[in-house]
Amino acid sequence: MFVTLFTDLPDLVILNILRYLSPFDAIQAFYNIDNNTERILNLLIEGQCFSTIHHFRLSLFNFVCDYVLPRIGNKLSHLTLYDHQLGLTHKKQILLYLTNILSLHLINIVEITENDNHLSYFLHKQLKNLTIKFLSENHIEAQAYVCEQFIFNKKSENLIDCCLLNNYGIQLQHLTLFPNNSIEKMTVQLKQLSDLHVLFDHLLNIKILNIELCRWTIEDIKYDYTKLPKKLSHLIEFSLKSEHILSFNQIITIIRYLIHLKKLSFIYRNYDEYGIDINQLELTLNYLKNLTQFHFIIKFIYFNLNPKLTFENNIQFKQQWNIHTYKNSLYKNYLAYTQPFINRKYSISTDILFQDNSIDFSSITNLSLITHTKQLSILPFIHLLNSNFPSITHLHIVDSFGIEDNNNYDFKLPKIHSFDASELKISNLFQIFLQSMPNLIYLHVNLNVLLTYDLKLLLTKNKIKHLELITNNLDEINNILFYFSSLEHLVINSKKQSNQYTRKYLQIIFDWFHICSQLYIIHVKAHKLSDLFYLVHTESDETIHVQYSSEMLTVWK
Repeated sequence: MFVTLFTDLPDLVILNILRYLSPFDAIQAFYNIDNNTERILNLLIEGQCFSTIHHFRLSLFNFVCDYVLPRIGNKLSHLTLYDHQLGLTHKKQILLYLTNILSLHLINIVEITENDNHLSYFLHKQLKNLTIKFLSENHIEAQAYVCEQFIFNKKSENLIDCCLLNNYGIQLQHLTLFPNNSIEKMTVQLKQLSDLHVLFDHLLNIKILNIELCRWTIEDIKYDYTKLPKKLSHLIEFSLKSEHILSFNQIITIIRYLIHLKKLSFIYRNYDEYGIDINQLELTLNYLKNLTQFHFIIKFIYFNLNPKLTFENNIQFKQQWNIHTYKNSLYKNYLAYTQPFINRKYSISTDILFQDNSIDFSSITNLSLITHTKQLSILPFIHLLNSNFPSITHLHIVDSFGIEDNNNYDFKLPKIHSFDASELKISNLFQIFLQSMPNLIYLHVNLNVLLTYDLKLLLTKNKIKHLELITNNLDEINNILFYFSSLEHLVINSKKQSNQYTRKYLQIIFDWFHICSQLYIIHVKAHKLSDLFYLVHTESDETIHVQYSSEMLTVWK
C-alpha cells in the first residue's frame, strides 16, 4: 500500500497551500518537518512567510531570530521592524545572518539615546532602500541622526530609494548635511518650505521626488528657483501635497523651473479670496516641454469668486487635461481635479457627492468622508460609495455636525476592512456603519461611543483583530475587551490630558492579555506617559517584552 506524505507533494502544491495560511501557521506547521527542512525553508521563503516577521508574536519572533535566521538569513533581502523590536534584534545580533539585506523598513521610531542607539546598528552602508516612519514630533534626535549620519553623509553611496515619514514633518534646516549622489527616488513629509529647499540643494541625482509639507510658516522664505533647471537636471517625476501651507502662486513658482519633468502631480487646499490664476498655471506648464502626465486636486474656499479665475474660463485647457470641476456657492467651495485619478487616498465632502454622483474614483482605497452640510445626514450618501468608490477598503468618517438620522437604511460595505470612527459624534450612526461592515478587521473609535451600546448585541461575531480606543479611562477597558474574541492588536490613545483619572500600575495592562487569548501586542499612547502609569522598571524576558518612552508604552507577548 502506497502512502503519500506531505513532503512528497510537488513544490507548486505546497506553495498553493501556504497561500491559505498565515505566516505564523505556516511556519509552526511545516518548519522542521521530517528530514526535508531545507526544502521546506526554501518554500517558506518563496511563499513570503518571513517578510512579515514584525507581525509575529514574541515567541515565534524569538524562534525565527534564534533558529531560522541563522540558516536562511543570507537569502533574505528585506527586513521590516517596529521600534520595540530594535533592541531585541540588536541584542541577538541578527545582522550577522542577514548579510544581504538591501531594503530596510522601520516603523514607529520614537527616540534614541547616547547609550541606546539601535538605529546605528541597522543603518549599514549596503542598504539601497530605506523607509522610516517616525512616531512623534517631540523627539527630533532620531530624525537628525538618520539624516546627518546616514542619508546625507559623505559615506552614503548605495542608497537609491528613501522614504521618511512623520505626520508632523521632518526638519532638515539647521542640520549638518552633505550632498547625496546616489538617491534617485525620495518620498518625505517635510516640516515646511525651507526644508524642501534643503532637499533641492542636496539631492544631486534625484529622479523621482514626492513631497508633503506639514506646517505653515510666517517667515519670508527666499530661494533662487532659477537655478533648479541645472540643479535638478535628472528630476522627471515630482509630486507635492500642500494643505493650507503654500499659496497657489508659490506652487506655480516651484514647478515653473522643474523643466525636465515628464510627470507632475500636486494636491492644493487653501483659502483664495477670488480664485486662482488658471492662465498662469497653463503658462507654467508650457515651460515643461517634456510633460506627458499631469494630475492634481485643487480645492479652495473663496469669498467672491472671479469667473476669470476658474477652469470654466479656459475650456481648451480643461479638456486637454480632462479636468472636472465642482462649485458650491452656498459654502463657497471650489473643487477641480483631473481624471483618471491616480491617488489611492482621498478626502471628499458629502455635499459634493450629493451634487455630482457621477464621480468615479475607482483607484481610491482609503477614503475620508466629511460632512459639510448641516441640514443633511451622512447616511443618504453611503449607498454611493460602492458605485463611486468601488475599491475602498479603509473608510474614515468625519462627522462635523452630528446630525441625527432615525431612518432605516439598508446598505452593505463588504469590502471595508478598516473603519476610523474616531470623529463620529452620533452613536446610532456608528451602529449602522458597524453592522454594514461584515468583514471589518481594524476599528478606531472613542470608548465613550462603545459604552452607549449593549456590546453583546453590537459586537456579535465580529472579526476585529486591531482595535484602537480613544480614552483616558483605563478602568472601563476590561469590560470592553470581553467582546473582542479575535483581537490581536490593541492601541489605547490617551493623548488628551486629563486629571480625572488616577495613575495605574502596569499590571492592569498585563490583565488584558488574560481577557483576550489572541491578544499579543498593546500600545498605549499618551501626552505624558508618567501621568497615566507608575513607570517602574519591568524586566523583559522570553515571554513578555516591555518598552516605554515618554509618550508610548508597548507590551509585546
